[in-house]
Amino acid sequence: MRIAIIDDLPWDRQRLTDDISRWADEHCLPLDSPPDQFESGEVFLKNFSAGKYDVLFLDIYMDGINGMDTARRIRESDTACRLVFTTTTADFAVDSYDVDSSWYLVKPYSYEKLSHALARCCASWQEQHQSLLVPGKKGEEKLPLHQIAWTEYVNRKVCVHFKNGLDTQISMRQTDFSELLLAYSFFCDCMKGLIVNFEAVQKLMDDCFLLKSGEKIPISRLKYRHVREQFLEYSYTQARAE
Repeated sequence: MRIAIIDDLPWDRQRLTDDISRWADEHCLPLDSPPDQFESGEVFLKNFSAGKYDVLFLDIYMDGINGMDTARRIRESDTACRLVFTTTTADFAVDSYDVDSSWYLVKPYSYEKLSHALARCCASWQEQHQSLLVPGKKGEEKLPLHQIAWTEYVNRKVCVHFKNGLDTQISMRQTDFSELLLAYSFFCDCMKGLIVNFEAVQKLMDDCFLLKSGEKIPISRLKYRHVREQFLEYSYTQARAE
């Protein structure tokens, strides 16, 4: 897991670095390296790229661009990384929901409260890194579940379309593959040979799913009622979790 700290106070950055390393050791969580430290939002954004970090700790009151505006810039290209705000007041707690923050810590916070924030981020990170083992050219390969947008069975192979626009082919029977994928509630068999990931769906329409990518995935007329119920149940569960 890759973590960065953005705070203009060097002692706060170092204390947080030490506590994160302590928590990772206590929970046997592998960190790619000690957390990277940045003294301002400007310096961080110059070094930032989508997917570079899994968790970001941001102070809000900093010289120059503040933590909240830094978070908004981050969200323009990266919606997956977990954001944890660390600041001296609760004044921005409501605003933090606008950038989908995972936690809000008011300084001085205890190690216990930091642990709760890290536990939530870690659980989310582990869930996002769920994968399936499938046949590959060099033996078994990991297929990242949450990166899948939809799949189709073509010419006796499963074609997996990812959210980033790339795709891959798997030499596997559709029945065997669907049995693995449909064990997860966010996947749905919407038509013979087609499986869609609800996480990639923008809208349910009368005869298809409109994906966030703009693609349309058809839904079998015979399956539509069941598919609609499954999607509404998923959407309801997601809304309750937010």
